Amino acid sequence: MLTIPGGASRSISGSNLCVHVFLFQQYLINNPYTMNLLESDEILKLNDNITSFVLVNPDRVDDDDVDIFVVKSPGPPPFPRHNETKASSLDEPAETSQDANLGSEPSATIRSMTQLCDTCYNALNYFGYHVDLHKTKGKEATEGLPAACLLHNGAKTLQDGEDGRCHLCVFLMANLRVKRLAMESIDESNIEMCWQSGPAPKRLHFALTHRGHPRAAKNYWNILKLQIWPFSEFDKALFGMTEGKGMERHPTTESAQTRDNALEWLKRCQTNEDGKHNQCNITASRDWLPTRLLDVKSAIETSMVKLVTPLDTPRDFEQEREYITLSHCWGKWGASQLPVLTTGNIAERLREGVSISLLPKTFADAIKAASWFKVRWLWIDSLCILQDSKEDWQRESIMMYDVYKNALLNISADDSPDGRFGCFRNRDPLAVLPMNISFNGQESWKFWLTPDTHAVFDSITKSSLAKRGWVFQERQLSRRVLHFTSHELMWECCAEAPYFASETFPGGTPFTSVFNGNPKFQTRTKLNVAPDTSHELYKAWNTIYKEYSSKIFSHVQDRLVALSGLAQEFEVALPDDTYLAGIWRSTLPQSLLWQSSRDSSPVGSTGSYIAPTWSWLSIDGPVSPFALDYSGSTYSLVDIVDATTTPVFPAKPTASLKDASITMRCFMRPVEVRPDYEKKPWYMLAIGGGKTHKLSIKEEDGTEAFCVSNIHSDAFNFSFDIEWDQDMENGPDVVAGYFVPLIMSKPTEHESLCIRGLLVEPVGDGPKATYKRIGLLTVYGSHCQRVKYMATHSDKDEAEQKWDHLLKCLRATHERSEKLKDDKEEDSSECEPSAEKEDSEERVLTEKLESLKVGKSDEDRAQIDLGSIDATERLYALDGVVSSELQSMFEKLSLKEIKLI
Repeated sequence: MLTIPGGASRSISGSNLCVHVFLFQQYLINNPYTMNLLESDEILKLNDNITSFVLVNPDRVDDDDVDIFVVKSPGPPPFPRHNETKASSLDEPAETSQDANLGSEPSATIRSMTQLCDTCYNALNYFGYHVDLHKTKGKEATEGLPAACLLHNGAKTLQDGEDGRCHLCVFLMANLRVKRLAMESIDESNIEMCWQSGPAPKRLHFALTHRGHPRAAKNYWNILKLQIWPFSEFDKALFGMTEGKGMERHPTTESAQTRDNALEWLKRCQTNEDGKHNQCNITASRDWLPTRLLDVKSAIETSMVKLVTPLDTPRDFEQEREYITLSHCWGKWGASQLPVLTTGNIAERLREGVSISLLPKTFADAIKAASWFKVRWLWIDSLCILQDSKEDWQRESIMMYDVYKNALLNISADDSPDGRFGCFRNRDPLAVLPMNISFNGQESWKFWLTPDTHAVFDSITKSSLAKRGWVFQERQLSRRVLHFTSHELMWECCAEAPYFASETFPGGTPFTSVFNGNPKFQTRTKLNVAPDTSHELYKAWNTIYKEYSSKIFSHVQDRLVALSGLAQEFEVALPDDTYLAGIWRSTLPQSLLWQSSRDSSPVGSTGSYIAPTWSWLSIDGPVSPFALDYSGSTYSLVDIVDATTTPVFPAKPTASLKDASITMRCFMRPVEVRPDYEKKPWYMLAIGGGKTHKLSIKEEDGTEAFCVSNIHSDAFNFSFDIEWDQDMENGPDVVAGYFVPLIMSKPTEHESLCIRGLLVEPVGDGPKATYKRIGLLTVYGSHCQRVKYMATHSDKDEAEQKWDHLLKCLRATHERSEKLKDDKEEDSSECEPSAEKEDSEERVLTEKLESLKVGKSDEDRAQIDLGSIDATERLYALDGVVSSELQSMFEKLSLKEIKLI
């Protein structure tokens, strides 16, 4: 097995192979171009004993949470089945024996509470045998046995298994439906089962590989992982089974049992007996109601859905003020076919209403679900906001904070790409029932099998609804969300824990991560934090906008207003801060260092202003926030003179903008970045090498002072705010502009000096120098000095000599202290010098120090408190004073005042 981990130095090993590599986790895992280079033929040419890769995800929830790429195609499991497995009750599992002749190897027997087809039985039996062999005879006994097997060859046996109610086939088909994969594609593929070899694997992996394409990582999709819950640690109470309550599941999410689960979840949240649901029970304003609501009670009784305005009929709301909201996808169909509220039909909707039969199925189902909770009022955007009135839309859209924050709960139609598909689903009850497996080998063991945390929440986080920008805010602001997924209902609230429940896990689960690492932010962050811990709120905001940036908008100009409600939520918790187009003023300048991805590009021309280039909201696509550093080791290098925004609605500064700018005093250096787009072998990229990007550092007149190569990412890093081609072949050959250093990190024991800043280019010819952001640049170590100092001479050879002197003189400023220590020890250990030689070397050293004299010693520089120095003086504060000779050869950058727009 070949393991590719992230982080620091790791070992890649396999039979007859041991390669020591240095790997940057983000570069490998988050770069699909790199991963797509892993092809079986090329790997086996390197070493034909490599069996599989373990691909570690940066957001893994435990050590076993990985993807697996099996290099060699496995065959079917070697143990044919002889006896049918008969479904039985939990108390009397069906017993099947396995009489295959295994020679001296242990025989194998599995028991299943539910039915298994022959194909899945044989695969699980082989898995149990492999684990049992590893347990009883050690790792060496499984050396020749692959931890993988072919499961289904095409779609037919999989569909036949589901029709025959094979529990494993039902799990697989439910998962494929969530991913909306066509059966024609499945029929051209193999489904393989694999696992991490060991005595106690935590997951079973199921991968899809297309037979018509070469075997490669890009053609090996880990479509499903099943969590293994050992009986010794987890009893049936985990799945909602208690005394007098069995494992019954119903074939529809419209059942009374499903309704009762939802009512129980709301009751647990409202009663708050454990004290963990405090945030769930806080409204923005108990007296606030939306402008318009739909009458659920009238709809159930008369089949007519009436529109009601609380201001005009206050008596209707004296006793019944609770309301529920709906999150749904409009889709292309809905954009033209939804029976929306307009200025032309509002009078009729208020007077008579609209027949339920004329509403799309999602709306009708939402009315029924709302009636479960005995709640009279329902809010649906397209039926409560005038869709042909710009003024009404603008007025209502900036009230989304109040609409969702004050609702009792939000119904989320996750599995409906548009209104025709409804909320409720028919299903095989096995899809929400845990598998009960017992294995009798040399050692007996029992376990439950359910979809793992990613598979459970993919039906929400990978749904069509989850991709929508407006819906992201709706989910985050709602105190409670009832998710209607492809095969079960799920509950989500703001509790500290447990804040998740489902029909599979009615009481919640011990998952260490839920909603694929992106639960509602209230579960991770308390909004009423003390002032000295407010940085937790800023980190929470960064997490929110990272996820928000990847969402889709039908109208890109909605990007600010669709985040406005969440910004209001944070404004309440951060009363002393100012919101600036997606960024908080107190986090400047660090928060300007967000990074756009290769799937992103600047927002195109829309005819109206959206956001300044220094805001991540100016980018259409995923962005990554800069990890705000509160350790005291990062220092600002700029003076923020002014930061202003001009909102369209002065009373709502978090919504749409007319204009925004930041004025700062800073340093600037002309640069050019020349990216390397040439494809490199996977093994070169895996060790951090291969790419030879170049950074050209310019003089003020535009001539090149230095050209720095970046082979191992230890000289500089960069990103552009441009649209990248997926194959990295069509990017710009050169990006020219100015480097504006924003922050600096002092050298430490393990890291050299680091300066991070923006790439900008000039805009217009106004009285004040005006620039727009075009990317990021980070420079490390001695290369920082080449950015900070400009040569005043023209002789190139002489310049290099002087640069060598300057860099040696300032070495302690930019080298990590551990390297200085190592070099010193290496020099002293080469030999034991004689006294005469030592005196001679000391005289030479003294002369060098005199000619390249620095005003402050290394110890003095280490003790400098950069926090007490003005931001614009920090760039050179550690350097001290160089000799007059070097001063005549080099100049420092001059301070400028610029305006970023």
